[in-house]
Amino acid sequence: MHIPDLDDLVLDHDDETGLEELGRRRLSDGPWSTMAFLVRTRSGPEAPWEGPFLWLHRYQKVAQGWKLVSRFHTTEPQQLQRLMEALGTWIPND
Repeated sequence: MHIPDLDDLVLDHDDETGLEELGRRRLSDGPWSTMAFLVRTRSGPEAPWEGPFLWLHRYQKVAQGWKLVSRFHTTEPQQLQRLMEALGTWIPND
């Protein structure tokens, strides 16, 4: 599947699909672009929401638009917390 423009990218999110997008950031531009999504999920319409989770998607510019090439999804909220802690110690706040 190709996406004509990354600004038009929509993750399926509604009560039926069990996915809700909480935020997004474009981390890099160019022929290879990375998008970060903050999402929460649930296993069914009556199930409780879980998350938040971080999804990193890498897209490549092709003749038809943009193609999803790779993705990384955290699978538990603690992973996102540990990632935030690691970045906080690796990157000075000066």
